[in-house]
Amino acid sequence: MRHLLAALALLSLLIALPAPALIYYSEQNMPLNGQDKDGKSIGMAVELLRLMWREMGEPEQPIHFLPWARGWYLLTQQPDAVLFSTARTRERDPHFLWVCPISNSRVSLMGRKQNAPKVASREDLAPLRIGVMQADVGEQLLLNRGLAPGNMMAVERMDQVVRQLIMARTDLVAGNEVMLRHQVRELGFPNEDFVTVAILEEQDNCFAFNPLADKRQVARLQQALDKVRQSHEFQQLLARYQQASTLPKSQSPLLRIK
Repeated sequence: MRHLLAALALLSLLIALPAPALIYYSEQNMPLNGQDKDGKSIGMAVELLRLMWREMGEPEQPIHFLPWARGWYLLTQQPDAVLFSTARTRERDPHFLWVCPISNSRVSLMGRKQNAPKVASREDLAPLRIGVMQADVGEQLLLNRGLAPGNMMAVERMDQVVRQLIMARTDLVAGNEVMLRHQVRELGFPNEDFVTVAILEEQDNCFAFNPLADKRQVARLQQALDKVRQSHEFQQLLARYQQASTLPKSQSPLLRIK
């Protein structure tokens, strides 16, 4: 009887232990996530996460902003790490836990309108210089499609990717097109000066969790997201970011490189 009581006491103690706190990582990549000049966390994904915390009855938690490649590395190494906004591709899907969707986006190849190269297949990419962000979905999708690393000029930030294209150091750039075009505007250039040459993939942007993260916490966040997405506040949030997320219409169907 004494052993049974001891086992029950130990079990109740384990049940009472709180789940480990999650560590939230993100990057400076508007309009989804970033920091303003005062260091305040801003962006559609950040505001959505705040609504999720409120739905769960939890206080606002710190968000650590890092270069994407650093955040990606920490996601793979820390059991309690969360990284957002992360594109959920076929290749990434089995390696993480996910809470989706934050938004939907397309990963595109974009060039200068005046001299954008013609791309009809993946073979046409071989002689080109393509700007990418380190460990970003654009770089990973190009690698998955067999493009040699030497063809890519990888930098830490999306604004650097776009600057490379503006200064003609690259022929094309690859990445989330909403973010690419946001940087074009931020750098003072008209979006009409740039064209989408091809699409690499369309997918959801999500919260990605280390595979060892507490699955109960992940499930609670998914439930909170599902509820928030049905709310009037979420519709207001979408409306505020709609203009920043609108992509130009193409005259003809865009090529998809698989």
